[in-house]
Amino acid sequence: MALQFSEFQMYDAQHWSGLTTANHLHSIYQGRPQKATDIMRRIHTTNFGVDLDSQLSKYKVKYLDTDDDFTWELIGSGKKNVPLVEARLTPTGNAVAVGDEPGKNVTSFYLVFPERWFTDEHIIVGHKNELYSLQIQSEPVADSTNWIYEVKLITGDTDLFVPVEELAAGTRWSREWSLVESTLSKKGGGINFESPFGMRNTFSMIRMQHTLPGNMVNRPFATGFKVKDAKSGKLENFVTWMQYEDYVFDQQYRLEKNRLLMFARSNRGTNGQYYNFGKSGHVKKQGAGIRQQMESSGTEFYSDFSIEWLLSVLMDLSEGKLPTDQRHFVARTGERGAVQFHLALENHAQLFRPLFDTTRMFSTSNNGGMAGVSMAYGYGGQFLDYMGPNGIRFSISVDSMYDDRERNKILHPNGGVAESYRYDIMDIGTTNGEPNIQKFYVKNSDNIYGYEPGLRDPYSPTGKMSQMSHSTDGYTVHRGCQVGVAVYDPSRTKSLIPNILY
Repeated sequence: MALQFSEFQMYDAQHWSGLTTANHLHSIYQGRPQKATDIMRRIHTTNFGVDLDSQLSKYKVKYLDTDDDFTWELIGSGKKNVPLVEARLTPTGNAVAVGDEPGKNVTSFYLVFPERWFTDEHIIVGHKNELYSLQIQSEPVADSTNWIYEVKLITGDTDLFVPVEELAAGTRWSREWSLVESTLSKKGGGINFESPFGMRNTFSMIRMQHTLPGNMVNRPFATGFKVKDAKSGKLENFVTWMQYEDYVFDQQYRLEKNRLLMFARSNRGTNGQYYNFGKSGHVKKQGAGIRQQMESSGTEFYSDFSIEWLLSVLMDLSEGKLPTDQRHFVARTGERGAVQFHLALENHAQLFRPLFDTTRMFSTSNNGGMAGVSMAYGYGGQFLDYMGPNGIRFSISVDSMYDDRERNKILHPNGGVAESYRYDIMDIGTTNGEPNIQKFYVKNSDNIYGYEPGLRDPYSPTGKMSQMSHSTDGYTVHRGCQVGVAVYDPSRTKSLIPNILY
């Protein structure tokens, strides 16, 4: 009969005689399940690749003296085409109509444009560049909000005229050159300018805190947890619960910071006002993250991913904009996106060489237990990089945020979350030493850290305090930063998004 000695007794004593086996030990709670490893399993946390904050830190980070908005300017090349408002046979007449022959016998007619972009002596062309070249005869004349240009055909054919359909409203016209006489010419054509336009963003202040009870400060962490140091490659072993909590705090703080840099949307109203207030009564300012700033460059939605389609997108990003030796695009994506890119490129590569390339085959000692197999081979490899025509190169970088099932709830029919199939071409790199995407901090506010000791202080040799910040038996850790990000030229970025997210 079991004997209960005390109310504090957890279980009854057991009795046996003879041989003692492992079952006996387990029955008296002295056995312990054997663990394959002492590393705590992190089922829901994945830390593959370099996170966004670390990636941006590889390039120059800018520190500003105050938390006022930070600004920058963009300027175009001064090249553009202009839509035609209408064409007239006389300066104040009606628009040309069917049956008219504007420009025949090298006579003047008139084009109306919405801005003063061309000057006299400029030769301009419409959609059929080589067939109908027009030269502007005099300085334009204002007509309400528009400008009237007198033009003549540059031609040796006196029967040539410009068809009315080539002068339809909305046709676009651009400048070619300025043709003048060889003898005693009076003037040349003018030049075009494009003024800079200003861009700005706002610093965001983030902050986290956590309180640890005093009796947990040096409590041994029996379960054990190890993480690999990114630099040394060594496993760091956490032996106390305090160390583990510090690690979790840092990990979740970095995750919040990464999400802010990527996903934040400005809360500034169109009138420049803010409508969110904190506990202090002051406004909460949230700056635009990378994705919101990229939106002005446009996005591409796709249903079927192929290398041919990808090449067309990359050509739109580069042709006429980037030299052929500066066309290396890096896209951040998820694990499913990486596999999709691999399969598309593998399928594309079959057009040029056999899929079973001997460079992708290797000998293996593991023959799967199949008897009679004397030479066992494996086949593998994953495509992460594509070098295409015209100097285009496309590389992928897997970012665990794209696979985060906590944040990304929409599933993809091919498996995984839909966000994992997204590709953000961010041009994270430098041109002439300057990054296109740059992280900003307020000076001395990039890594705000402090703690409030209570009855016990984890950082004193004895753990005891003579002076306390509060009376609680524990201590509170605080972290924060004032951070922002600038996408200087959004035209060098693009997002490729599966249709399911449209």
